[in-house]
Amino acid sequence: MALGNENSRLRRLLLLLPKTIVVLYLILDAIVTPLFRPLLRWVASLRFVIRFQDIVAALPPYGILTLLAVPFAFAEPAKIYALVLMGEGHFMTGLATMAGAYLVSLVIVERIYHTGAVKLKTIFWFAALMAWLGGIRDRLLAWARATRIWAAAIEIKRAARTLIGKLWLRLRIG
Repeated sequence: MALGNENSRLRRLLLLLPKTIVVLYLILDAIVTPLFRPLLRWVASLRFVIRFQDIVAALPPYGILTLLAVPFAFAEPAKIYALVLMGEGHFMTGLATMAGAYLVSLVIVERIYHTGAVKLKTIFWFAALMAWLGGIRDRLLAWARATRIWAAAIEIKRAARTLIGKLWLRLRIG
């Protein structure tokens, strides 16, 4: 019984770092994504983006998947690399890399996926993979939202919104 208890402690200790990374990544994602929403709406209304979406919509499912894979393969590793840069003391370079990766991810990948989602879900393994990843994401989000660090991040976000609202009101009145 003592060996099982030691294994459990060791397992929890080994999982602490990956769990911390996941929580920080989810918090960062929750903070950054809303900042890009106005940009997403504006980009989606551009004429060349609408034309691009028409081209994407005309592609077969595997063509859309290939088109989706190229920017995704760049953007997601770049986000992790940006965190490494920041951790090594290259904060501004890491921040610029993160902004660029999110820009690619939220603008290009999101537009391609949004446009081709119906066709992509006709690929059985892709639909199953997305359902599986969605389940993992939902469980990780539920776990992350139950942590104290998530609650602290939400409080910081509320305080920042309140402060920005007050500043905006002063600017409009003054």
